[in-house]
Amino acid sequence: MTRSRTRLEAPARRTVLASFLGSTFEWFDFGLYGVTAALVFDEVFFPTESIAIGSLLALTTVAVGFLTRPIGGLVFGHFGDRVGRKKLLVLTMLLMGIPTFAIGLLPGYATIGAAAPVLLLVMRILQGIGLGGEYAGAALATTESVPGDRRGFFGSIPQIGNPVGGILGTLLVLLCTTLSTPEQFRDWVWRLPFLFSGILLVYALWARRRLTESDDFTALAKQGGVQRAPLVTVLRDHWRPLLLGLGARSADAVTGNIAGPVLTTYIVTYLGQSDSIGLIGTVIPSILAVPVMLYLGSLGDRFGAQRTFVVGVLSMALATFPMFGLLSTASLPLMVLGISIFRLCNCSQFAVQSVFLADVFPTEVRYTALSFVYQVSAIFGGLTPPVAFAILVASGGSPWWLATGIVGVVLLSAACGAAMRTTSPAAATATAVH
Repeated sequence: MTRSRTRLEAPARRTVLASFLGSTFEWFDFGLYGVTAALVFDEVFFPTESIAIGSLLALTTVAVGFLTRPIGGLVFGHFGDRVGRKKLLVLTMLLMGIPTFAIGLLPGYATIGAAAPVLLLVMRILQGIGLGGEYAGAALATTESVPGDRRGFFGSIPQIGNPVGGILGTLLVLLCTTLSTPEQFRDWVWRLPFLFSGILLVYALWARRRLTESDDFTALAKQGGVQRAPLVTVLRDHWRPLLLGLGARSADAVTGNIAGPVLTTYIVTYLGQSDSIGLIGTVIPSILAVPVMLYLGSLGDRFGAQRTFVVGVLSMALATFPMFGLLSTASLPLMVLGISIFRLCNCSQFAVQSVFLADVFPTEVRYTALSFVYQVSAIFGGLTPPVAFAILVASGGSPWWLATGIVGVVLLSAACGAAMRTTSPAAATATAVH
């Protein structure tokens, strides 16, 4: 088949842009919480505990957002397969954006006592539900609206919203910590990035309202193929790829959270280094990830999304022990190098993840199936910060037991990814149509 390189039509271009902007905004919100929780939430919302226990409680609120993501994934997945992708993406953004803005206004423990962490927890729950419905919708709105032989490249564009949102959130936090004293940052400056999210919310909503429905779902609706109970259909007819998908996704869920709040907390608490090291180690690979992920998306079109995904997963196993070894040197360049390599290895599989998983399931249950796989596996990610930090506490700050566990999860994911079949009739039909 001749590879199509014609320009996308205007509706498809708007869809790709809106999916990217929405994904960027969602990951800015979600990542901003994780970074700030690791830096200051123990003092603002859990000041009565020791430093280590306060950090553990703060990271536990990070986990709650991941635990509630399956709720959003299942609810929005059901309606996404019933009424279409477009109609739900504005609602998921509101559910994410309004609580994020509200966190910037929350009084701390010193002002309202135990009500402060309770309100923080409620906002985090709403964030999790919103993001739970976002991933599959943004991914499918793009991949179902572009030429079949370019789904890898264009499918990577919503995915780069993850590092771009992370860059924006981390840079804002880094700017705030640089321009303020530790006392000022703890007292009020940490709130500014959360309040800034209100501006991003308005712009992203404007882009989302211009979305058109995806080609695949439009064709499905015309054929009368919409399922009344897509979750039942997935569990009954597609349980094997569903289980393999959960395993394949677990490495990303775990390593993505190791590379964020866990490493920042580890560097500050056990290595006695500045928290800016973790922030710098987030910004540099996030910047590099943008061109790398676009290139890997193109490789997915050339060599197959599955092969690209599995190789990317395996690269994380090779990077884990060297990363902790470089962190132990206490040398800023080497520490940043170790974190950067690990994070780039993680994003290598993430670039083609949505296309790879979408190829496994037919259109009529694809939103539900992707949401289930992504958000249920996100529970592993949500448990990662408190579990990983508990392992560090139990080992007296030694990272090697944690590193061994990471490698084990990664190898399991690679095996599950290799075992999945990506020759669904829907994928073949989409390629033929385009």
